Amino acid sequence: MDVLRQLKLHSPPQAAVCRVLFCPATKGVAWLKQRQKIDPHFLLMVSTSSIRSRRPNNRATFFIDGFNLFHSVKEAEKQLPERQLKWLDVPRLCRSYLHLIGGNAELGGVHYFTAFADHLRDENPEKVQKHRAYVRALTASGVTAHIGHFRRKKVWSHELKRWVKAYEEKETDVAIDCEVLTLALEDPLDVAVIVTRDSDFAPVHRCFISHFPGKRLLFAFPFARVSKELKRLCPASFTISKEAYAKHQLPESVRLPSGKLVTVPASWSVGG
Repeated sequence: MDVLRQLKLHSPPQAAVCRVLFCPATKGVAWLKQRQKIDPHFLLMVSTSSIRSRRPNNRATFFIDGFNLFHSVKEAEKQLPERQLKWLDVPRLCRSYLHLIGGNAELGGVHYFTAFADHLRDENPEKVQKHRAYVRALTASGVTAHIGHFRRKKVWSHELKRWVKAYEEKETDVAIDCEVLTLALEDPLDVAVIVTRDSDFAPVHRCFISHFPGKRLLFAFPFARVSKELKRLCPASFTISKEAYAKHQLPESVRLPSGKLVTVPASWSVGG
């Protein structure tokens, strides 16, 4: 086990002078603990290049704004009416764009952020079931799912001339921001790719490039959902095509870790 993971690091007091301690690969945990006693105000310990060289130097991790991607897929289906595109193979889709990141880029992981509309269970139970089936298929394909929630609120209806009950997805943006910065800090990624058109992610881009100058953060815009603001902020960003959606679909049945199969909903299958 990496010696860095065996030692609990403590943030220094605000008044302390922070130092970075480089840990030679030949040293062990006992040496690190003894060094901490001598110099308790260091902020980080970093392995030497002999340790870091064991992993790829261009690991790209994708962070998917699930509802943003879903609405893009629905728009693509309008332009490709003969295709059903919602059973999207997100890992394969991400891999197909690694060449735009760099010739040696490797897929470090895929994080999918969404929320189940459980408030529709009585009104439209099939919609919730299809969504849950899809997330199970994604996790069985190696995707890490982050499930948020919907919050009830009151909105004014100009048509009805009164306040009405509505639901909005909460925490997705913040959850993506936190995961991006956490993984950048823990160092399992070199490139973060956020799949969204939401300009609310502009602040996390500025924070990321300021605190992690050796890493990159890009945006992948879902089809028909380009953000001009994010494109100006990050010109290296790219757009996913509707043809890519059509090319990268999951098999009709996906085997879960339990051995059971989850099958594409009938209305999502070709000819459904």
